[in-house]
Order: sequence, then C-alpha cells, then structure tokens
Amino acid sequence: MTADADAGFAAALAHHEAGRLDNAEAGYRAVLARRPDHPHANNNLAILLRGKGLWDKAAAHYRSAIAARPEDAAVRNNLACALEEQGRGAEAVAAVRVALSLQPGHADGWFNAGNMLIASGDIAAAKTAYWRAIRLDPAMAGAHSNLGDAQRRCGELSLAVLSYRTAIRLQPDLPQPVVNLGEALKDQGRVTEAIVTLQEGLERHPGLPLLHSNLLLALHYSPLVPPEVIARAHAHWNERHARALGRPASFANDRDPDRRLRVGYVSPDFCDHACAGFIEPLLRHHDRGAVEVVCYPASPRRDGTTARMRALADAWHPLIGLDEDAAARRIGQDRIDILVDLAGHTAGGRPLLFARKPAPVQVTWLGYPDGTGMPAVDYRLTDAVADPPGETDGWHAERLVRLPDGFLAFEVGAEIGPPAPPPMHRNGFVTFGSFNTVAKVTPAVLRVWSEILTALPSARLMLKSGAFADGPTRDDYLRRFARHGVAADRLDLLAQVPSAGEHLRLYDRMDIALDPFPYNGTTTTCEALRMGVPVVTLAGRHHVARVGASLLTRCGLAELVAGSETGYVETTLALARDPARLAGLRLGMRERLERSPLGDPRGFARSVEAAYRTMWRRWVEGGA
Repeated sequence: MTADADAGFAAALAHHEAGRLDNAEAGYRAVLARRPDHPHANNNLAILLRGKGLWDKAAAHYRSAIAARPEDAAVRNNLACALEEQGRGAEAVAAVRVALSLQPGHADGWFNAGNMLIASGDIAAAKTAYWRAIRLDPAMAGAHSNLGDAQRRCGELSLAVLSYRTAIRLQPDLPQPVVNLGEALKDQGRVTEAIVTLQEGLERHPGLPLLHSNLLLALHYSPLVPPEVIARAHAHWNERHARALGRPASFANDRDPDRRLRVGYVSPDFCDHACAGFIEPLLRHHDRGAVEVVCYPASPRRDGTTARMRALADAWHPLIGLDEDAAARRIGQDRIDILVDLAGHTAGGRPLLFARKPAPVQVTWLGYPDGTGMPAVDYRLTDAVADPPGETDGWHAERLVRLPDGFLAFEVGAEIGPPAPPPMHRNGFVTFGSFNTVAKVTPAVLRVWSEILTALPSARLMLKSGAFADGPTRDDYLRRFARHGVAADRLDLLAQVPSAGEHLRLYDRMDIALDPFPYNGTTTTCEALRMGVPVVTLAGRHHVARVGASLLTRCGLAELVAGSETGYVETTLALARDPARLAGLRLGMRERLERSPLGDPRGFARSVEAAYRTMWRRWVEGGA
C-alpha cells in the first residue's frame, strides 16, 4: 500500500507542478483514501485548499501532516500561514515559533513570523524577525520591504525609506516597496519625490491599481499640480483599471420610489480613524424608517469605535478576505439600493468593487478629497463652498450633489472639558499651531507661516505630526524653517500622543490654528474649533483646497477664509493682534458650533437622506 500511495502521490505532484490543479487535488485525495497519514499528500492538498480560501480544511490537513512528521518545520510554517489567513493570529504566531525552534536557520520562517507579528501589532518583535531573515538571506527583498513597513509603523520613516530602497535595488520587479516608498516620502513631507517615485513605479507596474491610486492621492498635496491635471489623472486611472470591468447590470431591487431604502456603506475606517468622527454621527442619526443601514468593513481593524458603529448598523458584513468579484456578489445578494464609498483612492479603499457596479445607485463621500474618476459611481456628496457650481463639475466623472448646509457634520460632544483660556494671556505671546500631517506643510506653506512668525517676533509655532517621531525628519523641518529666518527655539515639533483626550488638550496651548494649503485639514479643523481655537484658511480652486472654507463658513467664521497668500497672512496677523477677539471666539466657540450646521448631525442626516431619495427616484424613473 505504501508503494501504491507513493506512486499516486508522484502522479498527483506532477499534475500540481504542471498547473493541473483539479487533477492534482483528485490525486492527493486518492492517496489519502488509501493512506490518510501520508504527510506530503496532506501538506500539498492543504496548499491547494488554501488557494481556494478553505482555510479550516487546509489547517486540518496540515495538522495531519504534522502528526505524521512532527519534526517538519516547513509544514508547521504552512500551518501558521493558514491560521493567520483565518484571522487566528495568536495561534499562527505560536505555530511559527515552534517551526522556528525546529529550524532556526530558515529565513522564510523568520519572514513569515515577522508578517504574523506585525499583523498582531507586535511591531518590535516583527522588526527582530525581519532582521533575522535578512541576516540569513541578505538578498530577501520582501524582508527588507516588510521591515520598512514595520519601521514606518513605529515612526522610523528615514530607516523605512532606506529599507524600501534596498528592496527595490535587490528586486526591481517587486511592486510593494515602490508603493510604500512613495508613501513614506510623502509622510516625510517630500511630496515631489513621492510623486516622482510613484510615477516611475507606475511605468514599471502599469497594471497595479493600488500604486496608481496612491499617485492620485499624492497629487493633491502638491501646489504645482492644477486641478485640471488631477482630473485627467483620475480619468486615466479609470481607463486603465476600471472601465473594462463595467458591464450592463440587471437589478432586481423593488422599484417603489417611496419605500425604505437599503443603504450600504463601504469603508476601511469603521474604527479609531479621522473619518470615524463623521461616519459615526451619520449612522447614529439616520432615520431608520427611511433607510436600513448595512455596513461593509474593508479592514480587519477593530476597536471600541468599531463596536459602537456595529451596534448602530442594521447589518454588518465584513469584506475582509473577499476579492472584488466575491464582494460585489455579496452586495448584490443583499439587494443594496444605494452603495456609498467612504474611502475612494485612500488606503484600504475598494474602488474596483465600485467599478463592478454591484448596486443600482453608487455614491462617493468623505474619505477622499476628490471624485473616483469612474462613471460607474453616479454621485459625489459635497457642497457649494467646497465645490463651487460651474467651476468644479467638469473635473468629475460623478454628478456633484451639493448638500444645502455643508457636506460634513460632527458631534461636538461633552466628554472633553471646556476649552482653556487663550494661552497668550498667561504666556505673553501668541502660539500658532497645526496638527496636520507634515505632507501638507509644503514649501509654500512653510514660507507663509515663516512670514507670519517674522512679523510677530515673539510668537511661537506648534506642529504635531507622527513624522516628528523620526529624528532626521524633525531635523529637516528645523532646517527648512531656519532657511526662512525662524529659529528652532520658536518651534515645538511634537510627535503623536497616546490618547485622543491628550491630543485634544494640546489645543489648550494654541491660540490660532493655521490651515495648510492646498490640502486643507478636515478633522484637525473640526477638533481645533471644538477646543475653542479659531482657524485661518486659504481657499483654493478645488475641493481639497476649499474644505477649510466650507467648514468655517458653516459655523459663521467666513471672515477667517482668505483668498490669497497675502490675505492669509493679513487675516492671521489681525487676529493675533486682537486679544479680546481671540478670547471672545474661544469662549463662545462650543455654542457657535452647536448652533451651526457643522455641529448638527441630525440635520445633516436628514439632508443626506433627502439626497438619497432624489437619487433613488431618478434611478426608478430611468434617469442617469
């Protein structure tokens, strides 16, 4: 029987190596019918089952292989990978540790251990594992690339850049380090370098949508790229990656124009994320008589915010582990009437899911400061300040729906204490600040902020960004300001802080917030206002550069919206030189917000629902 089983295994293996996977699977099963403990047949069948996403069955066959050959580190390593793919991270880490104890000189094992540890959030241990893999195999480009990911996660941006460049040098055809090098450079504020890196990467990997999406996002940070060019870049993305996926769809949805609508929200950010402060209030205040809310998480991240949002949804169907076709089928089976994209071309977004048109009406909103570039998405929610009528419509594949009282609302909340008095009263000088990512602090922004500081020699500037945890990045920004005559002792460059409460209380040290341009803040602006800090913004031509104007206008602070760099400086200096006005704004800001459309999520939800109803009736009537 052993000889017959071995011969059957050899035949099945030949099919496997030739790519005849159905024949291989049948052959392995025939071997196991005669000899259930055959270790190689169990292992190879498990590999095929993993490829089909049948992780439970794969794990069972790996365990059978291990029972027969407990000393086989490679099979234990395979089991660890299957467990991780199931989301059983702790078991995966335990299994890979056993494999490494059996074969500590196995570079692939250390690489897999790093991947599992980083997925479990143990970044320090992941870095150690990747370094072990690199010492064993210095040419392992994937280990260098993933080490860069771990370094980037813990704020070591300069080291991450070096790791990504090493990976690219070792294996130029590996796309992931190119994608992440562009992101790391952007995180450091080296936006032009990031754009060039992503453009060169796209030439080598023209069929990689993620790389192309990252390039689209990066373009918004640069004042050198006009909106017309950004619009053409989005259209190019659609032509290259999405247009061919569109197909005539037949929807079985009930066409009653007035019935309760099934609205699906797709997002990787149902968690502690900047977008959550706008998503959660909408979910909470939806009229459940008008809409049924179905959430489709596109990320495995889970925290307390996730739990609250899940409780607010009528249904919760994660898309993790589903490819775009499977996710589209899931949404189609759910008979979603209106499918809403909350991420666009940002990290974790699923634009190619929307390219497949799984719902009759598709909308994009919130997470990305532009349209998707895809005609398959019917509408984009915005407002007349962020997207002035007649000026911005032509830059979108979607039809712009301008909500009457603004395209955002958030809950002011009472869980954080009231704002502190203006710090200038106790300090004797004005403190400006911005808690936006340094990617938004372009050379033009830095020059204008330096001009403000020069005009007020006693003033200070406080910046907070995760990038400042990286010493070389911090030193680079000190040098940039020094070239404009601003000494380091006038700057407070802060990294991230542990808690949201601690972050918000830092606004107690700030008198005036400075909005960057062309990429304005959104969450940062709302947080500053919530803590009593007025924000000065510069309104540009397109949405990304007009969000600040929209937010300030909705809460009655349009006088803090400048139309030019000169106006930005003058508006800021006038406010800084008026302590009484600053004190009055700070004292009355919470009440101002609560009375404004920006602080009225219930009213915002009614506005969104009215827009959904109009979209639905238009589809029912056969309109585009």
